Amino acid sequence: MLELVNAIKQGNEAAFEQAFLQFRNKVYLYFLRKTGREEDARDLLQNTFLRLWQYRGSMNAAFSLDQHLFNTAKTVYIDYLRKRQLLVFKGILPEGQASPEGDAAWDVDRRLQRILDKMPPGRRQAFVLNRLYGRSYKEVAAAMAITVKAVENHVAKAIKELRKHLPAIVNFFWW
Repeated sequence: MLELVNAIKQGNEAAFEQAFLQFRNKVYLYFLRKTGREEDARDLLQNTFLRLWQYRGSMNAAFSLDQHLFNTAKTVYIDYLRKRQLLVFKGILPEGQASPEGDAAWDVDRRLQRILDKMPPGRRQAFVLNRLYGRSYKEVAAAMAITVKAVENHVAKAIKELRKHLPAIVNFFWW
């Protein structure tokens, strides 16, 4: 599986096609469960693989293709929810259609963002780079010009803080 990540990272189109064929149903079903709409699920599936290809150079071989796809799909879905919320704000969509799962899914995203906004900047940055963008502790340490141990401490404190406020979400996404 790591060979597939490295091959995609190097721009191997056959490896990318293999990944698409191997994971398309899993990603499609994830989006179908989230949106409840086949058309949206197909669009989000396509966006996920397009984004994976677009950012293939930043893929980390320490993570499996499944992890890369899940992180990308999560980001694509959050973007989808934000766009729907913007359409509601502009009056294009009715109020109840901001989130296909109802207000609960959108509320979790807003709560997560509020909690992250309250964190010290270094802790927030380390957490976002490591857990949301999939960067290794070493990569985060280099980007922030701090030690790997400091990154580990920041991420651990961020997860502990998030567990207090969003225990089910943190346990699902960030163990």
